[in-house]
Amino acid sequence: MEKRKKLDELILENQELASQILVAHQEMTDELIKAKKEFSFLNEEKEKQVAKLISANKLMAEQLAKAHQELVFQNKEKEKRAAELIIINKELEQFVFANKELKQFAYIASHELKEPLRTIANFVQIINEEYSAILDEKIIEYLRTINNSVKRMSILINSLLHFSRLGINKKLSNVDCKEIIDSVVSDVAVIIKSSNATIEVSEMPKLNVYEIEFRQIFQNLITNAIKFQKKGSLPKIQISSEKINENYRFSVSDNGIGIAPTHFDRVFDIFQRLHNTEEEFEGKGIGLAYCKKIVQLHQGEIWVKSELGKGSTFYFTIPII
Repeated sequence: MEKRKKLDELILENQELASQILVAHQEMTDELIKAKKEFSFLNEEKEKQVAKLISANKLMAEQLAKAHQELVFQNKEKEKRAAELIIINKELEQFVFANKELKQFAYIASHELKEPLRTIANFVQIINEEYSAILDEKIIEYLRTINNSVKRMSILINSLLHFSRLGINKKLSNVDCKEIIDSVVSDVAVIIKSSNATIEVSEMPKLNVYEIEFRQIFQNLITNAIKFQKKGSLPKIQISSEKINENYRFSVSDNGIGIAPTHFDRVFDIFQRLHNTEEEFEGKGIGLAYCKKIVQLHQGEIWVKSELGKGSTFYFTIPII
């Protein structure tokens, strides 16, 4: 009986132990599954981090390659600009030398060439005064032609001298542009009246300019607008200004004979006469060259828009300083 009881107790203990082992096994299994899941999650996170790192490295490599290309491009641009600057400096030196040569020539022209012209003019005058009674009419006409040529040559020499001296005045003045234009209109009142010209002037600014030279621009453009007209036409001139960024753009429009587009660039060259007959339109062919040089002296630009038979508009800019 006693043995039976111990056997039952032993069986019960074995059952409890087996139950505990099963529970422990299940817990270990659960822990292993959980650990496996956590390990798998960590592996996925690591893979994600590695993928991000690879992507970041790739992006950085692309950015470095792009930065390198930009640096190479910038270096090439710097080298190109340096080469251009060398060329510009050489051209500037040549321009300074040419300008000096022009001034020297103008000096020679004003002193050395004028004297022979005066001598020719004096001899023509003496011949006319002392021998006109015995001279053939044809010879008198020749002498008249010589005299006119001497006068024209003298005017051209003076014009060239004046052109070479533009820019000597280095003093800027604050001027009312409307007053400048009004004074020009007053000075050319005779030709305005004789041609029945009308001039309209819009609102004008006050600017710092080289006053004498600046005035010359309007005088040349206004007189040209009156001069270059169709026969029987009444000149109509409009002068206006407009502020554009750091500049004022002026315009002088007329209803004259106009200019062919092929002549737009040449029209500002010195001694250029683009009309066939000097008798119809007198002039030295230097007025617009004056305008161009004066505008450039102010660091501005000048250009023309025109159509044959429909008038012209001359534009020029003056920086606000």
